[in-house]
Amino acid sequence: MLIVGAGPSGLTLGISLRRQGIDCLIIDRLDTPSPYSRALGLHARTLEIFSALDVLAPIRKASRLLKGVSVYGDKGFLFDLDLTTLKAPFPWVLSCPQSQVEETLIQRYKALGGEMLRGVELLDFTQDGSRVTARIRQGAQVSTVESAILVGADGVGSTVREQLGIGYKGVDYKEHFLLADVPWKAPWREDSSHGFLQEAGLLIALPLPNGWRLIMATDDEPEEPVTLAPFEERLGSILGEVPALGTAHWLSQFTVQRRLAQNYRRNRAFLVGDAAHVQSPLGAQGMNTGIADAFNLGWKLGYYLKGYGDGRLLDSYEQERRPVAEKMLYGVDMLSRASLVKLPLLRRSRDSLLKMAGSRPGIATRLLRTASQLDVHYRNSPMVTSGPEAELGWRHQGPLPGDRLPDAAMRSVRTGHLHQLHDLLKKPVHHLLLQLSANPEHNEKLVLYAFSDRLGQDYRERAHLTVIASRHTPEEQIPQEGTTRIWQDHEGEFAAAFGEGPRLWLMRPDGHLGYRAPVGNADHLLGYLDAVLQRVNSE
Repeated sequence: MLIVGAGPSGLTLGISLRRQGIDCLIIDRLDTPSPYSRALGLHARTLEIFSALDVLAPIRKASRLLKGVSVYGDKGFLFDLDLTTLKAPFPWVLSCPQSQVEETLIQRYKALGGEMLRGVELLDFTQDGSRVTARIRQGAQVSTVESAILVGADGVGSTVREQLGIGYKGVDYKEHFLLADVPWKAPWREDSSHGFLQEAGLLIALPLPNGWRLIMATDDEPEEPVTLAPFEERLGSILGEVPALGTAHWLSQFTVQRRLAQNYRRNRAFLVGDAAHVQSPLGAQGMNTGIADAFNLGWKLGYYLKGYGDGRLLDSYEQERRPVAEKMLYGVDMLSRASLVKLPLLRRSRDSLLKMAGSRPGIATRLLRTASQLDVHYRNSPMVTSGPEAELGWRHQGPLPGDRLPDAAMRSVRTGHLHQLHDLLKKPVHHLLLQLSANPEHNEKLVLYAFSDRLGQDYRERAHLTVIASRHTPEEQIPQEGTTRIWQDHEGEFAAAFGEGPRLWLMRPDGHLGYRAPVGNADHLLGYLDAVLQRVNSE
């Protein structure tokens, strides 16, 4: 595997592949990682991914935890969003500079045996039915690298995308943005981000692990070099006095684009992250979406390179992830346009709508789940389905095929240890959850025995079995077969999120639901596994 680009998307992909034992080389044109970064916020879904990849603990240690979002208009406060109300394992945002995220991911990638070359530029590449041949340059030396797959994680100006001739259509915003990281002691909550939709222009204040990041919009092209004077002026109009910001750690300016690649794949070459999509930084969606791209693609490439699945599995990456980016781009574009509106009448209408939305818990919850990417789903993917009896009265109890599976507290029947359902994601395989009724019947036990035998024989590398017993089932009545993992619904969270059993839930390595059905559809599930995960090639 050859990955071009050592940013968060490329590194997430590299870690995902190395967890599966896939040989992997990441190249990057920079001699050293950049100490500066525009990306900052890590949302709840990204934290789940990082937990699965065993990088969350060091990233959390280097971050500031944000529990809320506060928004203000010309006449003062508009609304607060409480992130801790999210039903998720990590209901917050971590404020962690991209440079720190990259450092942690690099350490994890190398600890897994991943190879990285810096100061290396991709010149061009060709591909045929069996391999990709890339020419790379390191200093004055040009050499050739062959790999089964090439992934472009090389940003907005992606060489991989340009070599493939894939369009990158979109628009440029006319506004200019200034950025300053300062060691300032702001007069606002340090566990919340703050947005000021002022007549003078947009200002965003984000707590950093040390200090604050300030981002402001301006219609005029900024003077070079960028100074703190515009920030002090804008803050003066908000606070009533000009603050002393100290000496900036970093000053920068940038403009914003909204672009989406026409395709994410061409034969053996793929695009992830900014190489596939770019948008306004408002809402902090870009880095998070790229990380999720890589997490989706990683298990599929790993399966394919081990000889499981066919072109349909690889096609599903674009089929699942491009609609997510398309929806995200539209939402961020609407947010940006609303934040930057100038006409007084429109501004008053916007502020009234925002104040109303903030006062309605249902709307606030939807906004939070969308921004946190917890509601991303692949229901239209050809790679997810349900059993033939899935429509019989309980279709809307629990997640649908393609949804992200909720987390739940579990207790091991054998050891008594407590676990979380999402702990299973640390093993990059499919996990079949066999949910039993409170009083398991004979047919449930037969299905348990059959799956314990069949999965162990035919799908050991790709599917593991976990039995989920009801919290109301006495321990002596819980079937215990072979080496199967037996967990009990510790506090009823599984039943509350999934409904009552007996049912079959097939969780993919990315935490999304691949298949669901009542226990009576066990044969149909085996047919699904054969179709999706069968051995079809030897690469």
